[in-house]
Amino acid sequence: MKDTGIQEVPEFLTHMEQEDAAERSVEATVHKDFEKQIPAFLSDMLPNRELDRFLSHLSGCSACEDELSIQYLVYAGMPKLETGETFNLQKELADYVELETQRLHRRRELGAAAVLLEAAAILATAAAFILLL
Repeated sequence: MKDTGIQEVPEFLTHMEQEDAAERSVEATVHKDFEKQIPAFLSDMLPNRELDRFLSHLSGCSACEDELSIQYLVYAGMPKLETGETFNLQKELADYVELETQRLHRRRELGAAAVLLEAAAILATAAAFILLL
């Protein structure tokens, strides 16, 4: 009897379902990791590399953007509500994200400048050593 390959289809679908489940699992882990980093982000405590990943993920994920909005409301909005201040949650959060983006760029620039200064100091030391010979 000739094998028509019909039995392979369910195996293929099962494999596709397994891949989809694995992708969903990875995505859920990414979202959980993001959520865990929100307090550190709001406190300006994320190291540069983590801040870069955080901001990159935030720009492309509406679910995490919503979660950040909720946590920002609790972090920054509740104290304002208690004192009777008015605020625009979305604008203030957007301003804060922009501020953190600018801080990350400045930190990178300062890091690059530090590397250049260190290299210049090494070259100056090497030149002084050669001149002393």
